Amino acid sequence: MAALDDAVEQAYRDAGLNFRPRFYPYFRLLMARDSASVGECVAALGFTQPAATQTLQTMVREGLIESVPARDRRERRFILTPAARAMIPDLEAAWAATAGAARALDAALPQPLGATVDAALEQLQRQSFGDLIKKERAR
Repeated sequence: MAALDDAVEQAYRDAGLNFRPRFYPYFRLLMARDSASVGECVAALGFTQPAATQTLQTMVREGLIESVPARDRRERRFILTPAARAMIPDLEAAWAATAGAARALDAALPQPLGATVDAALEQLQRQSFGDLIKKERAR
C-alpha cells in the first residue's frame, strides 16, 4: 500500500500540486459541504479524532484550508482556501488519472485489488493484525 501511496504522492508533485494522498477524503468532504468541524470529519470519514485533527492542522499549515468560527463561536469549522479552490481542476485531473491507473492495475491482476483490500479490511475488523501477530508468536 505504501508503494501505491508514494506513487500517488509523486504524481501530485509531478503535476506541481502541493497535495498528499491523506488529504483527499477531507478535501473531497469540504468540496461537498463547504465547511466541516473536526467532529463532522470524524463522523463522515471514519478516522479517529486525533488523526483527523492532525491532518486538518497539516492542511492548514499547507494553506489548503483555514479554520473559521461557527455560528455559535464555540466550535471551529474548516473551509477550503481560495488557493485550494483554484487547485480543484488540476486535482480532479490527477484523481481521474489515478482512478484510470487503478482500473488498469485491477485489469492486470487475477482479482481486483479493491475487492481484495475490502475483504482484508473486513477481516481485520473481525480480528486485528496485532492479534494475528500475537497468535503467530504464541505458536
